[in-house]
Amino acid sequence: MDTVNRLKKDIVSACRILSQRKLVEGFGHVSARIPDTDRFLMTHRISLDLVTENELLTMNQAGQVVEGGHAAPFEAWLHTAIMKSQPRVGAVTRIHARVANIFSVTDRKLEPVHNHGSFFAGGVPVYAKPDLISSETLGSEVSRALGDRPAILLRGNGQVTVGRTIPEAVMMAIYLEEAAEVLFGALQIGTPIPLTLHESKQRQVEALPPVDMERAWNFFKDRVGRG
Repeated sequence: MDTVNRLKKDIVSACRILSQRKLVEGFGHVSARIPDTDRFLMTHRISLDLVTENELLTMNQAGQVVEGGHAAPFEAWLHTAIMKSQPRVGAVTRIHARVANIFSVTDRKLEPVHNHGSFFAGGVPVYAKPDLISSETLGSEVSRALGDRPAILLRGNGQVTVGRTIPEAVMMAIYLEEAAEVLFGALQIGTPIPLTLHESKQRQVEALPPVDMERAWNFFKDRVGRG
């Protein structure tokens, strides 16, 4: 199977997983870089649970649809800016996780307190504008605010996660909401004890090495494959 076909299949799996985990409900999008090109694949304006391979768009870094018969999402500039300015990123998810969203509208930083949260060492940045990311300027602002982190909260407007691969971006989405849930729960019964930067780095190595990344991805993919 060639690279593009594999990416298409993985994007559809990603969409099903994010939908099943209720990280998206009706809205959201997923993109993946096509290696050795300036293009990327992206979902169009459709509920992610309904995405099919033959409907995926091919976009360029100028924000143009170069292949596909549907309109790009309103916030396509978000993906375009990240793909253009961050070569390390191979995939992007745009999600609306409920608990993580709480932390985007308060002054309480979403910081890691358990192993799977360790990827968010130092706290998850928040993009302060409540605007939909509908222009190149706004997309570039989000990309800069994201920096080299795996996730960013959009104030009152969901989240973005990134990864070197589609599985990694999806797992960051799952672990972001898990980190928010654990921290939110801890705040109800006591004072949370965040992981230090050193503890986070140690936990990252243990929490999701490449072999466990594949294990986690295959688990979630199998669950959606069973319907």
